[in-house]
Amino acid sequence: MGCARDIKWYEIGGLVEMTEQYDRIYWLLDCRFDFLLPSFERTFGIKLDDIIFVNSYHGNARQGYRTVTISAAVPVSMSAKEGNSVWLMEPDEINCAFAETLEPCGRNLAVSFSGAGLPQSDHLITLTAAGEVAGMCNDKWWQYHFFRQCGLPTPATYEYHTLEEVERECASLLERHQRIVLKKARLSGGYLMKVLTREADLEEYRQNFDGAGANGRYLVSAYIPHQRSLAGMGIVQKDGSVTFIGTTQQVLYEEVVYEGLIFPTFLDADGEAEIARITTDIGKGLWRYGYYGFFNADFIQQEDRFYVIEINVRFGFGTILAACLYGDDFWKVLCGSGSDPMRYEGKRLAIGKVKGRQGRTYCGLRSHSNITVWFRSQEGEFETFFCGTGEPELFEYGSYIGVFGLFFEQGESEERILHKLKSTGVKLYV
Repeated sequence: MGCARDIKWYEIGGLVEMTEQYDRIYWLLDCRFDFLLPSFERTFGIKLDDIIFVNSYHGNARQGYRTVTISAAVPVSMSAKEGNSVWLMEPDEINCAFAETLEPCGRNLAVSFSGAGLPQSDHLITLTAAGEVAGMCNDKWWQYHFFRQCGLPTPATYEYHTLEEVERECASLLERHQRIVLKKARLSGGYLMKVLTREADLEEYRQNFDGAGANGRYLVSAYIPHQRSLAGMGIVQKDGSVTFIGTTQQVLYEEVVYEGLIFPTFLDADGEAEIARITTDIGKGLWRYGYYGFFNADFIQQEDRFYVIEINVRFGFGTILAACLYGDDFWKVLCGSGSDPMRYEGKRLAIGKVKGRQGRTYCGLRSHSNITVWFRSQEGEFETFFCGTGEPELFEYGSYIGVFGLFFEQGESEERILHKLKSTGVKLYV
């Protein structure tokens, strides 16, 4: 099953090019990132046959390729006969399951969402920090203390180990802050998050998510009224330098669930510069704890002040935008050769998620993405799905199964773009 290919690897800063040899190359990214494969092959001088796909919750789109199959725990609510179902797993869960299949020998390269759940080992090379460093940086309670130590404005946050503890404190928290945000300490994308304005909201939360990961640590943060949600993207290099990529404006559902992005943002030049400065400082701080690789920092804007909410030390939705804008240079930027912040001239664009409905099956959806072609055209709109190549798909909850995009003239208003993006997304929740 091994392969041995010379891969061009760009040293930090892009000053030295050296050749590394890997026995196996594992692709742990799910199908939403498969459009990156051609540029990955060109940058590192490899062939698709040399890549071993690791099946995750969109595994059936990899039919015919070399694969490593990992299994997820099947929820009790699902029937055992649904053998072809799509099980959603967080990136660190995928990595943990994959790590159990690794043999401690050879020299392996893993391209993954994040290093959380992957062992820190001389045998496994990753594009982001792995092992304990990745696990620590992914913990939102650790992030809260990190922001405080860095002197960054961030909402007051409290840690609880059970939902019962939150219930006992809920009344006093609401009295103190009027509105609060409840979330899990390690999940992403707004899943298992809710804004609470009264104690009854907590019971509604319990009913909606009981049995769907409701156990474990919770964080409660003060809700801060804001005009916009934003994200600054960057890459921490191994020498401690930070490459700032750019800022996106986030589109949220019910104020917490990530639904899409707008680029360029509607910030003025001073706001853009402030996001860039804080994001770069966060990257330098992460490096002091041993982190390297891609990250994005989430912000909210309250008039002229920016509060940092959390860090995602992994690939994410914004990575799709960055990869399309940088093209073949994306992997070189990721590996340290440096580049100017991403730019897009002439148009403002919006990218949104296509969601599946809970418990519904899907088949016959397009499993490949034409997103790079659409970016070059600067016209119209597109949609693409990441799964459903012929086998039935069953989703445990309203999950992320595709992407749609829209172009707008630069002079289009923020309100109309948001309305169009959200209304298009509703139509595509097939």
